[in-house]
Amino acid sequence: MLKQEEMIEVKVAEKNIVAGAVKTDEHGINTIFKGSKVIGNMVVSQDLQMNGDLEGNITAENNASIFIRGTYKGNIDAKGGSVEIEGEMSGGNISAGGYVKVTGKFLGGKIQAKDKIHINGEFKGSLESNEVELGAAARGKGEILYKETLCIQTGAKIEGKVTRAEGERKEELKPKK
Repeated sequence: MLKQEEMIEVKVAEKNIVAGAVKTDEHGINTIFKGSKVIGNMVVSQDLQMNGDLEGNITAENNASIFIRGTYKGNIDAKGGSVEIEGEMSGGNISAGGYVKVTGKFLGGKIQAKDKIHINGEFKGSLESNEVELGAAARGKGEILYKETLCIQTGAKIEGKVTRAEGERKEELKPKK
């Protein structure tokens, strides 16, 4: 549930209301409904499912994850959680402590994920993770930087630069003479 300091102004059908378009379900997922438009920054401590339109930055705490099914403009910082984009995100960056999955559109900016990035939609921008997977429906332009694994399925179409990041080099210990 949103804390008092997390209350946001929501514009719905030309009327301003406070958090009236936000509901927390029995699983602890905050949901912003389709048809709602939210403008402003949000800090969430539980999962957030965004079915409406949102402009602003989202910071997820306590391993909370973010699910974008509507349209979104801004930055997402999911410190310990994951991010899934089924709708459209434009003009921002994603930083996730878990994974990032895009089956919709990510247009512009940079995605950084500690675990894995899986793209089976459209992307434009930069992808950086330990593991990057491009599904058969992936379409994109940009830069891909992976550390361990890169998987490109048949049918994926990408343009840009692909680079494997070097791990930290360990200095060799030389025996003393």
